Amino acid sequence: MISDFAPARLSRFAFAALCVGALAACSGAPNTGGALAPGLVAQIASPGAQMDRQAALGIINQYRATRGVAPLAADAALDAQAQAIAAQYASSGNPPAMPAGAAAMRLSAGYTNFAETFSGWRNSPADANVLAQSDARRAGFAAVYDPNSAYGTHWVMLLGR
Repeated sequence: MISDFAPARLSRFAFAALCVGALAACSGAPNTGGALAPGLVAQIASPGAQMDRQAALGIINQYRATRGVAPLAADAALDAQAQAIAAQYASSGNPPAMPAGAAAMRLSAGYTNFAETFSGWRNSPADANVLAQSDARRAGFAAVYDPNSAYGTHWVMLLGR
């Protein structure tokens, strides 16, 4: 016999569950069952490993949409610049200066995949504001692994106007 059964409590729970389900159905996002895209969880902790820039741009743009900001476009020139900066960052261990003309730059080191990197940025108020920077229109991404670095993988995101 269940002595703590409370129909009112159950009704509140059922209503809350219904609301969550309805909101999820209306979000317009594809139902992935909670799984992240493979490119977001791909391990970049080996020499020569390449990040999935399209997956990175996709999750950044999903985040920007939640903040009411226009999506970013991929930019091959920013990707190349981010790659050079990430290589310098990985080899020196010193955070590089933001390049002239960039709207913003985010750095990270030590995370082995982009999902972790993104979560770190999203959970930092200063970084989250940069992710949602409204004057940014283009983005470039890079990750470089250096086995001799204390942090292993070094990440760079450049935003351009």
